[in-house]
Amino acid sequence: MNRQQGFTLMEMIGVMAVIAILVSVATPMIFDAIRNAKVTAFVEDVNMVKGAVAQYYEDTGNFPTHIPTDRRDRNKQLMKDNPSSPILGWNGPYMEKDLQNPFQEGAYSGVLVSSNANFQFDLDGDGTMDTSNVAVLRIDRVTDEEAKAISDIFDNDGSIDSGSDAWNAGGRVKRFGVNSDHAHSLLIYISKV
Repeated sequence: MNRQQGFTLMEMIGVMAVIAILVSVATPMIFDAIRNAKVTAFVEDVNMVKGAVAQYYEDTGNFPTHIPTDRRDRNKQLMKDNPSSPILGWNGPYMEKDLQNPFQEGAYSGVLVSSNANFQFDLDGDGTMDTSNVAVLRIDRVTDEEAKAISDIFDNDGSIDSGSDAWNAGGRVKRFGVNSDHAHSLLIYISKV
């Protein structure tokens, strides 16, 4: 009697079920790892910017200004001097490379100096604004999950769960505006002006 070799239908279904379970367990971990890598890259950039802004201020006595009409040169004073109107005391470059937005390629990321009410921060979380004239790092197209992870790093507020926006109430990280794809701009407090 000649018996054929192969898998039965039940064995095939069993193998497919095991594969489906493995994929369903691994997929969230993969997405979490990707998000964590982006957040880590951004935190490293924030720390680089803090050092660059502090050194720029020490050398020039001013914070770098932002020219919102030309986003291509958003961090130019930290990277190069302006030969036509030199910055007194400039001893850079303070950053070797321009910031790249790890959350969406080509999205805006830059240092701003502002007294705009939207840029006020309640650093101690007591409900009153502690700063009004600030240097901040703005980054666009950040999802809620990414924003919460960043806020947890800078403000240690990961345990705050009384309301979906409680983490955004105080500290050095805050959301600003909503884009069409429900991602936010995120503002990180760098220094008081």
